[in-house]
Amino acid sequence: MGLGPSEERWYHSANIVWGACLRSILSLACVRALLVNVEIGLAVLFVLAFGNGANDVGKSVAALMMDPDTAAFKPRYAPLIWGGLFSGLGSILAIIISVRLFSAFTPQSFFQTTPGFSFILAALVGAASWILIATLLRIQVSTTHAIVGAIIVQAIYLLGASSLEWTFLIWRILLPLAAGPFVALFGVYIISRLFRKRDTEVDEPSSRRLGMADWGSAAGVAFARGVNDAPKMAALGAFLLLGTSEDGVLLPYIVVGVAVVAGSLVWGDRVAKTLIGHTPLHRGHRLKAHAATAVLVSAGSYFGDAFSTTHVSEGAAAGHHGKKGRQFLGSALRGMALAWMVTLPAAGLLAIVASILGTRFWG
Repeated sequence: MGLGPSEERWYHSANIVWGACLRSILSLACVRALLVNVEIGLAVLFVLAFGNGANDVGKSVAALMMDPDTAAFKPRYAPLIWGGLFSGLGSILAIIISVRLFSAFTPQSFFQTTPGFSFILAALVGAASWILIATLLRIQVSTTHAIVGAIIVQAIYLLGASSLEWTFLIWRILLPLAAGPFVALFGVYIISRLFRKRDTEVDEPSSRRLGMADWGSAAGVAFARGVNDAPKMAALGAFLLLGTSEDGVLLPYIVVGVAVVAGSLVWGDRVAKTLIGHTPLHRGHRLKAHAATAVLVSAGSYFGDAFSTTHVSEGAAAGHHGKKGRQFLGSALRGMALAWMVTLPAAGLLAIVASILGTRFWG
């Protein structure tokens, strides 16, 4: 029995309404799933930046946590607050200062075609995992090498080497990473030779002026570190927000800035204790190394060169002429070698594991 014209119109209208409702339900489910993914991504970004703050703050304030009489580690909370706050300030102001570096670390710059959300999330997990492991073991590592390794090694394994923009990677990422420590070493060597007559082999008394210089140089390195590291992490966080209502760069920078301060305050003393042995005892040597690190890293951040604060600071310490520099040369070279031979591949392997587990459990 056929339907009358009025019944046909009713069924047609009902189908339209039902289809619209179904599309709305599916759309709402997709939005909710996307928001959950973004929340997970920002949480992992926070963990990475937390580990960065904990592992790196000692590079700027280790000298402030050293007993002036015995050169032994002296736990103090004030230097961690000082270094954490200036690192956090640098992380937030990086949104203005480090535009080129942010652009260099956007995933689209690394690849021939834009990678997926899950790939970048796995890269964040891999880098964060390695930084946290190293921090718990009191080992200083390079966040830049961890991020680069998590992206490149995972890309080669999952997508093939041809998926990467190798010309860009070599000139804008890998070459600055490798050359930065040697530029710092050479720069400090030249400065120390020019001003060697003003150096004294015995430290001056801890005057108010010199104390302020120590705190000031520590603030300079901490600020430069924030300006340098924040855009590398925020660029990955911003990628996770593409297509959402939070699409933009401000939120990732805020997450990174807050997490860096938190990591510095909570776990900052762990690696700082290890770094006492890598800190120049002579105040003039230390101030030159800090100044060179702050200037070079800040300049690299502005011009978009991927320097590692960890290795620039080690290269600067080793650059002083004479015995004061040579005693740090071996540790600087070992640190650079370990970054390329351990940190970079380890973060990449952890990213691959995260990608495989993510595919297995979430599809």
